[in-house]
Amino acid sequence: MSIETRGLPPVGRLTEQTTAFAVRTLQTLRRNGAVLFWAVAFPAGFYLLSVYLFIDTSGMPEGVASVVKATNAVSYGTFAALTVFLNTFSQSLVADVEDGRYAQFRALPVVPAADFLGRFAAAYLFAVAAVLAVLGVGAATGAEYALRSALSVPIALLGLLALGLFAASVAVVLVAAVPDAKFASIVAVSVVMLAFFLTGYNGVQPGMLAGAADFVNVVPNALATRLAVHHVVPVGDWTRAGLAAPGAPTGTGHLALLAGYAVAGLGLAVVATRRSLYRGEVQ
Repeated sequence: MSIETRGLPPVGRLTEQTTAFAVRTLQTLRRNGAVLFWAVAFPAGFYLLSVYLFIDTSGMPEGVASVVKATNAVSYGTFAALTVFLNTFSQSLVADVEDGRYAQFRALPVVPAADFLGRFAAAYLFAVAAVLAVLGVGAATGAEYALRSALSVPIALLGLLALGLFAASVAVVLVAAVPDAKFASIVAVSVVMLAFFLTGYNGVQPGMLAGAADFVNVVPNALATRLAVHHVVPVGDWTRAGLAAPGAPTGTGHLALLAGYAVAGLGLAVVATRRSLYRGEVQ
């Protein structure tokens, strides 16, 4: 990875280094079979177990069954994305920490923001691919998708972006905070599983939660999932589909909250990268 960009202006240096980190991370992800398994095959297999063993769709009307399968496919797509943003992202950082690469980076004119942004850009592209793979498996089982409007895809992608920035910032903090870096990925996997189950399968089955489940329209993973369901799944009756209550997070307040998660995540990640990984030693 070439990061010798001393002669470039600040913006040019940031762009060049972000691209370099992104390309390097994508190449690493593509060659890692374990990453492909845990980020794509595992969530897809988990989805198949759910719709064929844990959720009885045989007695549902055909239209309802296809919607239930679609909502669960979106849920497991978010699970795949969280795996990428938390576990895979932290593993990428841990590998560079343990191999001593940050000692080299600190000796070079690396912009810490470019480090995070490049890794995140690669993780985001990989997460989108993982989500599409799970949705494809869902379609093969009879899941039905339908766009609500021309803005549905951009809104769903922006929701995933906000979730990703927030989750990736957690990954950076974990790597910086956990004394033994190799345990950071274990903690990250635990966070993914806890987030998934404690929010009722990323918010698509709030009925399984004890008490009021209004928080599923607030916490980032469930909020992004339910927003995506609203825009890509033809849910006529949220109650019959197991999604209510509460209703769909369609208000401007929900979008503002997602934007807040994105801004907070980006800021926290850049600060943590600069202070913990680069130790404030910026050229």
